Amino acid sequence: MGLPKTLRRCLGSTNVIESPNSGIRSRTGRVKNWQDHAMVVRWVAASLLDMEKRFRRVMGYQQLWMLKATLKDLAEDTSVDTRSQVA
Repeated sequence: MGLPKTLRRCLGSTNVIESPNSGIRSRTGRVKNWQDHAMVVRWVAASLLDMEKRFRRVMGYQQLWMLKATLKDLAEDTSVDTRSQVA
């Protein structure tokens, strides 16, 4: 995709996704009686807000505009077949 090295290094792994997932899991792991969907959303939001203080910046965050432009170009170039694929 022609992205800068620092951005490729950071986004080349799943750590950016797995770290918040792990934090949510550790904070909500003992809850056994989820009342409803709203309760789940509140707990996840509270977990993310608590972890936010310890998040670091994405390496190469200054070049995220390049990623956005590349993805936009790819999305425009890709045509989607909207016909139903029924066998």
